[in-house]
Amino acid sequence: MAFTGWAFLSDHDVLLGAIMLFASGGILYLIFQDIAPQSHMQRHWAPPLGAILGFAVGMLGANLIPGA
Repeated sequence: MAFTGWAFLSDHDVLLGAIMLFASGGILYLIFQDIAPQSHMQRHWAPPLGAILGFAVGMLGANLIPGA
């Protein structure tokens, strides 16, 4: 499966970026679907804030590491 993706998408950077963007949006949706309702029920603001900060730290790290 990975070879198929590499074979067909290695020359199409824009398409690969769009697919990765769509997949990351789905992952964020799943994370917040689990975290946000629990924080609303328990009236805590820390879990969703932690999820947002974790995402921001990951994006910062990806931008600071060369070649990532």
